[in-house]
Amino acid sequence: MKKIVLIVFSFVFLAANAQGLLKGNVSEEYIPKGFFGSWGVISKLNSSNNPTMFNYESRDIWTLSGYSDTLILENLQSGAHSEIKIKDKTKDNRTLEFERQKTVSKNGAKTVYKETVKFTLLGNNFTGTDNFVVETYDENNKLLSKNQASYSVAGVKISGKAPGNN
Repeated sequence: MKKIVLIVFSFVFLAANAQGLLKGNVSEEYIPKGFFGSWGVISKLNSSNNPTMFNYESRDIWTLSGYSDTLILENLQSGAHSEIKIKDKTKDNRTLEFERQKTVSKNGAKTVYKETVKFTLLGNNFTGTDNFVVETYDENNKLLSKNQASYSVAGVKISGKAPGNN
């Protein structure tokens, strides 16, 4: 009887450990790890319906990090910090896509900022697009203006692990 209890106990213990190992090894990436690190980034305005509202060009240093489905983007020069939830898992382990939206209300009126980003990792570089939409509404939620801009973005890795060295 003791042997049967010991065998059943051992089987349950080993099955529990095996399940834990399986869970730890089965995960899909939301954010390709090659994007993690510090980047020198240049953004250039391609098109806009109101070019006076948007910067023609910017040069920044970004630090990208994250966990699970959350991308953390920091610009140490400006102090900007964003935590962005990534909706879709990466399919090719070199593309990063996300959308974000922020609404600012003041005196009943509101401004909605929308951004759609797509970057493709190419070793220690990335290229892509960054599209902005800024919508202004009055206190009755009537659209007053809609301004758009499309940027070409290129990044060069300053520090962090190269893809494949993770």
